[in-house]
Amino acid sequence: MARLLDAARLVLGLALAVLALNHVLAVHLPFPVGATPMAFELLEALHFSRLIYVAMGLLLVAGLALMVGRFVPLALAAAMPVLVCMAYWAVVLERSAAWSVVALGLVGVAALLMLAHLHVYAAVLQPRPLAAGESEERRYERRYAWPLGPLAPREAALALLPLAGAAAFYHFLLPPILAYACLAVLLYPLAVLALRLVQGLLAKPQRGD
Repeated sequence: MARLLDAARLVLGLALAVLALNHVLAVHLPFPVGATPMAFELLEALHFSRLIYVAMGLLLVAGLALMVGRFVPLALAAAMPVLVCMAYWAVVLERSAAWSVVALGLVGVAALLMLAHLHVYAAVLQPRPLAAGESEERRYERRYAWPLGPLAPREAALALLPLAGAAAFYHFLLPPILAYACLAVLLYPLAVLALRLVQGLLAKPQRGD
């Protein structure tokens, strides 16, 4: 069984690397151009936004990691969303038998390898896992989503740091319309922190959660 999994890992890694490099170099395998209007428009959008290079970059890095046998669970987790999108494009939009077989085959091999590493993903499959720095009494959703309960000024300042980082990313790196939508999402956790800070200032001094 171990040899079979090793073979599957090597085959998948080679396939991902070749697929990614072929898209960039376009020297051997013909890359689909979209035989149906929806398939063509999606490919055009991916190329226009250059998101296709992000996807192919992920596949290239994941493929190399799989071939050398390093960070295999991480490589599989990074590649699987791209492979699922490829399968959707091939089966539903392009309706190409050949590309559907290729895409579904890649998804199947990746799923098999992920099942073989299921013990590694056990923590992320828990319904309410604890993140780094969390405890049952100090959960992030209580800090950013639940408006009741006092919060000390120092805790509020620390909680603002990731929101400030996200706001800077949205403002400087995203297109204006998308940036405004993303910034609007941050208004709720910001309001929660403000309300909890006010409660903390009005209450007796106590440790923030």
